[in-house]
Amino acid sequence: MKVLIGISALSLMLLTTNSFGETLQRPKRPQTTPASSKDTNVEDAKKNLPTGMMVLNVADIVDKIDQAVVNIQSPGAEGTSLGTGFFVDEKGLVVTNLHVIRDALKTGGDIMVVTSDSTRHSASVKGYDEATDIALLEIKVTDKKTPVVKLGDSDNVRVGEWAIAVGSPYGLDHSVTLGIISAKSRGGLDGEYDDYLQTDAAINLGNSGGPLVNTKGEVVGINTLIIAKGQGLGFAIPVNILKEIMPQLRDYGRVRRSALAIEVADISLGAIRELNLPSGLQGVVVAKVERETTAARAGLRRNDVILSINSTTVSSMGQFNRFISKLLPGSKVEIKILREQKEFTVTAEVTEKK
Repeated sequence: MKVLIGISALSLMLLTTNSFGETLQRPKRPQTTPASSKDTNVEDAKKNLPTGMMVLNVADIVDKIDQAVVNIQSPGAEGTSLGTGFFVDEKGLVVTNLHVIRDALKTGGDIMVVTSDSTRHSASVKGYDEATDIALLEIKVTDKKTPVVKLGDSDNVRVGEWAIAVGSPYGLDHSVTLGIISAKSRGGLDGEYDDYLQTDAAINLGNSGGPLVNTKGEVVGINTLIIAKGQGLGFAIPVNILKEIMPQLRDYGRVRRSALAIEVADISLGAIRELNLPSGLQGVVVAKVERETTAARAGLRRNDVILSINSTTVSSMGQFNRFISKLLPGSKVEIKILREQKEFTVTAEVTEKK
């Protein structure tokens, strides 16, 4: 059984007793300046690398984003909840995980953002989204702009690429760990919009809300979950999900979504046997259709396999739910389904999710 935990750390008091791509280019040297031994060693290393390998300078990559990474401290049920965040706006907007500040939202306690120069700022909650576990905080900026991260494109991330995690595991602020992207589109872990990037870069309690970075110094994910009994099994929210919902969080404090009033599930081995589905079929299985809804009136039934929406292939439960959620309420969608080895197309209207 998977045991999943959000990776914020509880209780500062425990810390006193429990210790637990693209190659970056350097400026060209003037021809009259002799090469240093360090530069010579780097060039020699590049020449001796097998074809296709690269020199990875993690320190230079971290320099690009470290000033924009912050520690988050908020009152929790068992002490102080510790987490991580990062600036996405020069005016002081900070992204983190909702579970890092959830207790503070209930009690009204003060949320503190600690910047890289150890300055403490009281933060307000600009908005949050329970479905994706993303929260947007804001601090007051008076005399200077805050450093910001550059947001990458998580859709273009490839399995096997380098990944760097920056955060505050167990309160050890600005800790850096290195690994790879182990998998993409991991679902069935935490919610209906799951589409996690999996990484073996070490992340622990307190890394919640921190950035997962590619070799260009771009944030591609938000570190969020670990499997407690495993090793090297960490999960990050793809940054493209953040980019989709951030305007609504910033402007309205919440996210409006559409729905079809159905529940779907990824295709399992049991479903393949029970429904006599071809091996390797892409899609999702309809697990429930609510009565007297637009989905029911469109003719969708339990055990239908949804193959595509508006000609877009359905690859997972999370992808299906996110696709529907982004449509305007009242929009009509064409849904291709497989039922008893025959394909059909039905048209259904989406409604605003309650």
